[in-house]
Amino acid sequence: MERVEVAVVGSGVIGSAAARVLVARGVQAVLLEQFELSHARGSSHGATRIFRLSYPDPGYVRMAVIGREAWTRLQDESGQELLVITGGLDAGPAAGSCAAALAECGVTHAWLPAEEVPERFPGVAARPGERMLYQADAGVLLADRAVTTLQRLAARDGADIRPRTPVLGVEPRGDRVLLHTPAGEISARVAVIAAGGWCAGLLAGAVTHVPQLTATLQRIRYFTPRAAADDWPTLIEWSGTAAEWYAVPAAGGAPGVKVGAHAPGRAVDPGSGPFDEIDPGAEEAAARYVRERLPGLVPDGLGAETCLYTMTADEHFVLDREGPVVVGGGGSGHAFKFGPLLGEMLADLALGEPTRIPRDRFALARPAIRPTGVA
Repeated sequence: MERVEVAVVGSGVIGSAAARVLVARGVQAVLLEQFELSHARGSSHGATRIFRLSYPDPGYVRMAVIGREAWTRLQDESGQELLVITGGLDAGPAAGSCAAALAECGVTHAWLPAEEVPERFPGVAARPGERMLYQADAGVLLADRAVTTLQRLAARDGADIRPRTPVLGVEPRGDRVLLHTPAGEISARVAVIAAGGWCAGLLAGAVTHVPQLTATLQRIRYFTPRAAADDWPTLIEWSGTAAEWYAVPAAGGAPGVKVGAHAPGRAVDPGSGPFDEIDPGAEEAAARYVRERLPGLVPDGLGAETCLYTMTADEHFVLDREGPVVVGGGGSGHAFKFGPLLGEMLADLALGEPTRIPRDRFALARPAIRPTGVA
């Protein structure tokens, strides 16, 4: 039986970040991935992800500020551009709550009146009398490049990265944990489970109460700008207190501006993927939104991509430890921007050290993510 210090399961942005932090601290770590590295069946693939400081919740604003610092350090260490600053807009009823949270955290922001929005960003339309919240630090994370960079630095520092190594079961054994793989059993002092939509299945029998995590199928579309020279911001369209639509400028090889609905899609078994079916109704809804809010884009989409959200009922992450098992999951469609920070927090949990961010809202046993009927 192979014995290791820490086994990290899942090579998405969170698992790769955790492995990198662990080996940088001198800890022996193996990173196990059931598919090829950079596969397209989870939540971390694709050219781009949005980065923003703006949230209607001061806790997430503070986390995003720390996350920006972490991405900057990663850029400096790797020599790779990973974060492209474009500025970002928030529109809709919750933009005011975002402004209040930014102000509470001392983050600079401004309101743009309706007539100023198209002057700053010609591709974006403001409704008559509407104002939009502008925050200058928002931008685009180059997602594929970021994950590859985390893995490269982890391997450089000694991480043992094993693609095509599925974990079939996780079994606590006293003060250690046994991972069952087709190649044999691995005994680890700690296992970090960061397997996205596969987390709940792996945690069955490994923790007292398996959290309620739902994998949902999300579709995003790319649209061509009418004018190549226009500046494009990130955009969050808020409906009440929830994000409804988002737009991410073209960068990092993306074929165009990415537009997606944030609302969770249909629940799926992630093992049934890859998913590539097109929903004509969703395609038309995206084109309609582009015609109304983003007239600087050609409304004929360039095609759709899919990814998975792993949703919690309260849309807060799961970052916790029970015995020799550390859980990092429930990204709920907004975790990528925090990737290096979440990896650091999981490494702290694995090593029994305090995390720099309070974790009460991310607890494994909180009522919101207990399965129905579990007290």
